Amino acid sequence: MTGGVNVLAGDNPVLTLDLERFAGMTDLDQRSGLATFGPGTRGPAVEEALAERGLTLGHFPQSWELATVGGWVATRSSGQESLGYGRIEDMVAGLVLIGPDGRLSLPAKPASAAGPDLGRLVMGSEGRLGVITEATLRVRPLPAETTVAGALLPDLERGLDAVREMVVYGVPLTLIRLSDPHETQVAMAVGLAASRWAPLVDRYLGFRGIGNDGCLLLVGAAGERDGIDGCLRYARQVVRSHRGVSLGRRPGRHWLRDRFRHPYLRESLLDLGYATDTLETATPWSRAADLRGTMGTAIVNALTDDDERVAVLCHVSHPYRDGASLYFTFFYRCAPSVEETITRWARIKRAANDALVSAGATLSHHHGIGQWHAPWLAGEIGAEGVELIAAAAHRLDPTGIMNPHVLLEPEDRLEA
Repeated sequence: MTGGVNVLAGDNPVLTLDLERFAGMTDLDQRSGLATFGPGTRGPAVEEALAERGLTLGHFPQSWELATVGGWVATRSSGQESLGYGRIEDMVAGLVLIGPDGRLSLPAKPASAAGPDLGRLVMGSEGRLGVITEATLRVRPLPAETTVAGALLPDLERGLDAVREMVVYGVPLTLIRLSDPHETQVAMAVGLAASRWAPLVDRYLGFRGIGNDGCLLLVGAAGERDGIDGCLRYARQVVRSHRGVSLGRRPGRHWLRDRFRHPYLRESLLDLGYATDTLETATPWSRAADLRGTMGTAIVNALTDDDERVAVLCHVSHPYRDGASLYFTFFYRCAPSVEETITRWARIKRAANDALVSAGATLSHHHGIGQWHAPWLAGEIGAEGVELIAAAAHRLDPTGIMNPHVLLEPEDRLEA
């Protein structure tokens, strides 16, 4: 997603470390809720090992089927149910990192005030400091079930207000996801296109005040049935107070069934002549609606000089008390040549990164920085922040051989 593992033409010979056999759960302190895994352990293997003991990590990024524990930690990833389970940095209790000139061993502890948190320095380092060889993660009891329900809000503003209210008042949900009108129209078309009830549903929603500006909301809860029902009941009350319409649990079942399938659509779209990519950010609630408009405009207009159109979808997820992540998906026509298609993609990415920095939003919420966002990093953390990361990297890797182009590379590599 960010060029974090790309090898550049002209580089010195490159050695890739395959950690596939550096995998599995190596230790479990069930009373403390701590499980230690090798960095090559993939998502399904994590959950399988824990489920045998009635436990779960609850970390389900869209790449869950293929992503690894080491990758999650190195990129500061966030799972789709982060509202309930937390981001990966909330789950990491301890870790071991080995660099060319040093070893950083951080034993698992509930909390500490012994100086700055060095674990947070490793999380998000993207391999630049060294190799993560072990991670001890905070796990919890496996819930009896997970349920997701759907609703429609009249527009994005009222949808954002509903999401914020649920989070600020502490409704114990594991997931909240709000689609903008464009993404909602796509989701509704896919869900209702084959249904003979579609015209009737459209008329009913129109009667309830839900038109083309309607926004699809998904809310999820996990645990015992009574607790889930209580959470979803409160969520329905919030939806009604913002003039929304509850859709029941069918949209949630559809989303749970398909949530790990969506990335595979990229290849099918390429076969049809369309390229697609995603980017994500985070911003306070007071700027969320404006940022969605600003980013949409920047992306849509990126190819106007070529008289090409770009379609943009957006959803709000990973909410916090002070703000949320905005996740954008964009589509554009492939050019006659691969090189020109990449040039179009690079122009969209530059326009988006410039807009994010200008708006004071984050360059990334959970994809990381890699090579493709690196030239814009100083715009978020300042030149001094970049220098501090560089100093830490130099201590562990004096000759700069560990994934050298990520995070700290000032050169624009989008077309490399």
